[in-house]
Amino acid sequence: MNLRSQDLDLVRCIAESGSLTAAARLLHISQSAVSQRLGNLQDRAGVRFFERVDGRMQLTRAGERANAAAARVAAELRSAEQDIDALSSARAQQLRITTECYTCYRWLPFVVRNMRERFPQLAVDVVPEATDTPCEALLADRIDVALVSNPLADSRLGEKDLFADEMMAVMSDEHPLANFDFLDARQFSEQTLILYTGKRHAVVDKVLAPAGVQAGEIIQVRITEAIIELARAGQGIAVIAAWAFDDFPDRDGLTAIRISEQGFVRNWRAAINPRARQEYVDAFVDCVGSIGRDIRTPSWRQHLGTEKRSRMG
Repeated sequence: MNLRSQDLDLVRCIAESGSLTAAARLLHISQSAVSQRLGNLQDRAGVRFFERVDGRMQLTRAGERANAAAARVAAELRSAEQDIDALSSARAQQLRITTECYTCYRWLPFVVRNMRERFPQLAVDVVPEATDTPCEALLADRIDVALVSNPLADSRLGEKDLFADEMMAVMSDEHPLANFDFLDARQFSEQTLILYTGKRHAVVDKVLAPAGVQAGEIIQVRITEAIIELARAGQGIAVIAAWAFDDFPDRDGLTAIRISEQGFVRNWRAAINPRARQEYVDAFVDCVGSIGRDIRTPSWRQHLGTEKRSRMG
């Protein structure tokens, strides 16, 4: 026979109530419907699950076996519901974030700190493994918000503007291009570029490629300090945000030059998982936008530290 979950539920309700009428009330159907369902079940099984004794429905051996299975199924369903409720509650108090560029980790801790101060119950989880594929991680519901500067690949994701920062070409003082006021695309031809690890690079996509220029070599490094030290050692031209270079404590022997006469600006946006809790997303976007404005000033770390002390005082 093909025993279904609704069959077990029927047996359980009749066994608990002792009558078809009471079982009908538990199941929110008519007595005749209960009687018909029980008859169909017993016909399919080829055995009786109940017999009437002194006006009550008593379980047979087959009925006892089905009722025991029904109790286990009901217990498992309750356990599953409790687990799912717990997971739902944890998800409601969680914000999972990533960033498309490792430079952001220089100021992202300030954002996390501010979010936790505003929402003490909130768990803010940074997911670095989603750095290279933020859109895919959002669509797979592995993260809630990604900080991106490249165009989004899917219209199903929400998007909010954050701030802009200028990218600079950083090189050794002894590099042949170090005395220029700015570099145009042609001057990057055949040069070694030192860039952050990633599948796409803004300077390549938006400066070199439109001009039909190719770099001689691209060295990819995850850590800002390593990128700058490679540039200082004359191993190539690093391309990093102006504020990140200004934030570096030791800039001796290095020169930062604008990319194009107008400067090369990168626009940051928040890419948003539509399942994310809007209250947390809005607060996160506001916080990142505020810090994005602060980092363009030389004393941004001091300002953010002062801001924290004033709140604690």
